Amino acid sequence: MGNLFTNKKKIRNWKRRVRNVHKWKKSYLHLDLEQLLKNEKTHLKIWIDPWYRLARRNPPHWLRKIMFEGLTEICLNWKKQLDELKEPYDLQIWLYDPNFINSEVVVAIRGSLESYNRTFNKASNIKDFPKEYYLSSQFLSELEWGHYLEEDYYFLTLDDLTDTEVDKLKNRAIVEEVIFNNGSSKDTCFRINKGDVWVATVKA
Repeated sequence: MGNLFTNKKKIRNWKRRVRNVHKWKKSYLHLDLEQLLKNEKTHLKIWIDPWYRLARRNPPHWLRKIMFEGLTEICLNWKKQLDELKEPYDLQIWLYDPNFINSEVVVAIRGSLESYNRTFNKASNIKDFPKEYYLSSQFLSELEWGHYLEEDYYFLTLDDLTDTEVDKLKNRAIVEEVIFNNGSSKDTCFRINKGDVWVATVKA
């Protein structure tokens, strides 16, 4: 399968692309609290054409900085609204590298409060957040970052893997036993590393 995040196709009219980022930010700057209270969690991705399509593409680095600024501003504005609820919440930014266009803001409350904390595995070789890429952001100092892994998961039984597929996965994957249904069933999981995820929370 080819790289879904390629930038080979030429993009024109960059001024319009920047305007689209600002329109996206303005559209989602205010959190829909009614919907959040109903569903107990929500998320916001960088739903901006032509980058976020079925075949996703990473924007150039200069445009990523503008998108990153939008994500952080949205996150901090959501925090102000969430503080007014006077109840616990979990608000995070997920910044993917190298698959930047997958980045998003997530928030959970009440019965779903812990749901996003089980999404990623902690990186064993911890890196420092690459601040040099985002030094121009006026909001960078307000966030704390943790280093996690973006991974694909394949299950021996659940995915009905063939011997050939297992042999290929063994050469690339972290292999571990996993337990489902409160211990009533087990399976073998193959974890394929796709990159890094930087998880941010707002400093207290």
